[in-house]
Amino acid sequence: MTSTTKTKSLSHRKIKAIIVEVIMILVACIILYPFLIMIFVSLKSTKEALLNPNSFPSEFHFENFAKAWDIMNYDRVFVNTFLITAFSLLGIVIISGLAGYVIAWSKHKKFYNFMYVFFLLGIMIPFYTALVPLVKLMSDIKMTNSIFGMILYYSGRNIPMAVFLYVGFIRGVSAEILEAGKIDGANIWKLYWRVLFPILKPITTTIVILDALHIWNDFLFPRLMLTKSNLRTIALSQYYFTGEFGNKWELAFAAYLLTIIPILILYFIMQKNIIKGVAAGAVKG
Repeated sequence: MTSTTKTKSLSHRKIKAIIVEVIMILVACIILYPFLIMIFVSLKSTKEALLNPNSFPSEFHFENFAKAWDIMNYDRVFVNTFLITAFSLLGIVIISGLAGYVIAWSKHKKFYNFMYVFFLLGIMIPFYTALVPLVKLMSDIKMTNSIFGMILYYSGRNIPMAVFLYVGFIRGVSAEILEAGKIDGANIWKLYWRVLFPILKPITTTIVILDALHIWNDFLFPRLMLTKSNLRTIALSQYYFTGEFGNKWELAFAAYLLTIIPILILYFIMQKNIIKGVAAGAVKG
């Protein structure tokens, strides 16, 4: 290959890279545009929000966030949503991790193979097929209008997928690591928490992010189960807020931002492990 040919090849690669980069920037702008409009509208007066929703604010009305906070009773609904999300995630990670640990390294035993299939059935059954019986069951066991009932439901609903991901990831971990721990005198409990669990950080992060997004933003089940105003979640409070103040776009969009900011912060903190965790859990399984 001559030097001229090499130069042309390099120039073609640079042109392709520039085109791809430009396309990605345009796609990012298209995706971010609605979010920017949301921010603009939330900082406008009522009149400007109605007449010029797509323009940059002529004046910044940060008091819209304070009004939305008070109307939504944000501190209360935030605590409710945080408790439900945090304890649900705690239950999902602990139960799924331990179940995946036992199933992954006991795959030659029929009972554990049966348990793995049993967990997978929870993924295969469509949610809406089980919705009516589930609501009836929650009512029969007196778990309506209960934070604990919501935690129990979200943990049970998300454990099957978490077990699937954990099993796939753990089966890709070398058994020699655990053998070394056994030689050092660690029991099965210490082997899991001190040796294996730190290795599971990528898949654990993935499970936490995906389940947190779902639980935090879920509207349907809280709408069915939580009828008391002091037990509302953020998504449920936003629903009632929009119904009452739907014509005040600046307050509605301020409420939307208050709703998504906490979960966005969590996502950006933990995002670097998501793709790695999903790929490892799916491929190794």
